[in-house]
Parts: sequence; C-alpha cells; structure tokens
Amino acid sequence: MKNDARTLTRPPSKVERPRKLQKRDVRQKEFLSAALRLFAERNYSSVTIKDIAQSLGLNAGLIYYYFDSKTDLLRASISHVVDTTFANFRELERDTRHPWKVIDTWLESNIKQSSDMYRFVKIAVDFKGANEHDSAIEAAICRFYDQERKLLCRAIRRGTELGVFRCSHPARMSDFISTHLDGCVVRSVVIGDFNIGMEIRELRNAVSEMLCFDETAGIRANKRKSRAAKGSEA
Repeated sequence: MKNDARTLTRPPSKVERPRKLQKRDVRQKEFLSAALRLFAERNYSSVTIKDIAQSLGLNAGLIYYYFDSKTDLLRASISHVVDTTFANFRELERDTRHPWKVIDTWLESNIKQSSDMYRFVKIAVDFKGANEHDSAIEAAICRFYDQERKLLCRAIRRGTELGVFRCSHPARMSDFISTHLDGCVVRSVVIGDFNIGMEIRELRNAVSEMLCFDETAGIRANKRKSRAAKGSEA
C-alpha cells in the first residue's frame, strides 16, 4: 500500500509552479502599468517605489521582491511597452499581402494606444532631461524607434516592389512618419484639447498621397501572379 501511495502522489511543485508563474506575471504587469502611469503623470526623478506601491495599496517591500530598484523598474516598464506594442505586428507582417495594411494598422494602433504612446514619449523625454544615464534604458528607447523604422521601411519597400507605392527613399519616409507621430504625441501633452486621433488620420492621408498609393496596382499584381501560377501548372 505504501508503494501505491507513493506512486499516486504527484509532487505539488509541478502542479503549482505554472500557477505561481502566471500569478507572478500578472503581478509584474500590475507594477509595470502603475509605474508607467506615475512616471508619466509626475516626473521620473520625483516618483519613488513607495509612491508606486501606495498607488496599488501594497507594501513597497513587495515591489523590491520583483525589482532591484526604481531604475530596474523603469527598464522593465519601457521594455514591456516596446514588446507589447510590436508583438501583434510580427503576425500582421507575416499574414498580410498588402503593405498599406501594415502602415495603416500601425497608425491606427498609435491612436488606440495613444495613452501608452504618450507615457512612453513623456518618460523618455523626462529620463533624458534628468541627467541620468543607463545604457539598458537608452537601448530600450532606441529599440522602439529602430523597430518602428524597420516595420515601416519593410512595408514601403514591399509596396514599391508591388507597384502599390512610388517611393525612392523608404528610410526617409519611415523617419517622416515616425517623427510626425511623435509630434502628435508631444502636442497632445502641450495642448489639452488636441485631437490626436484626427491628426494621426490626417497624417495617414498625407502619407497615402506622398506614397502615391494605388490600391488597384496591388490587385493587378496579384492577378498577374495568379495567372502566371496557373500557366506554370498547365
């Protein structure tokens, strides 16, 4: 009977560990969200770990269990914004056949996530102005703009190849879009009643014109490929 009992008993750690890891992830995201909000509402240098803990009704010691310092929390917060912002676009780039959809969806996501974009830009500006230097934080901020630039550049190059766009300098156009998106975010900070959604959609229309976007060209290109494929099969 003892041998049977040992055979039937499962180690609790194997059952509990996934739940503990899930709970840990949820708790970390709560800390990251609260930190981003406070860093943006106030100023990075003036916010303390105690402030963040109090906003959640928790003891500051619990945050130190997950993060070594306020700087460590800021690193994780910025990385979290970058990772979550671009996660869906990797799928979109793989699935879509139309490069304009990538650009259009990116612009729309900046409207839907305007509060997160505002916090990201505000924190980045505050951090730079605080005369504090941290290579990991600076790298995370640069990673956001680097990924944005590559995302847009790939879409513009692909559209030019398909004849959907006419653009001789995809990198410059990518920088133009990125810079003006930041401008919309900064103006929303300065001007209280600034309609960021309307302005980003105006930017969308301007980019469409500058790229000489021709939706029918993409349709014609797909038809040609389809006919070529059928011809090779025959």
